Amino acid sequence: MCLLRFLFKLKFSKEKLNKITKYIEKILSQKEKPKDICYIITDNPKCPKSVVIENGSIQAYISDVVCTGGTMLNERMQDFLMAVDEYSTACENKQTEQIKFGFADLLKKYIEINDDNAVGEYIRTAYRSSL
Repeated sequence: MCLLRFLFKLKFSKEKLNKITKYIEKILSQKEKPKDICYIITDNPKCPKSVVIENGSIQAYISDVVCTGGTMLNERMQDFLMAVDEYSTACENKQTEQIKFGFADLLKKYIEINDDNAVGEYIRTAYRSSL
């Protein structure tokens, strides 16, 4: 329901909505599906944004950056995505191996913090090749 409200506010045409839905279904059908994760497509269909679907009032601000909140899992998802973004910024002058090991450590930290919920499962699934 929440995703539909966002799509309605963005005034997508029915045709575009169907294309987005088919694209997401195609991508997700090729992967192991994490529990309770929803993807929002903004201007780049190759880079969907993540929102956790759970009971409560989910808040999402969609612009160049998607910010989620309002529920515990969306707050945790946002914390993780911000940490990845900050890590990326901090790695500009580092060696490739150092970046890989540091990123793997960051992923492990957030998997441990979220071991009992959908965010941890999302990180394990989406970033499996970086662990």
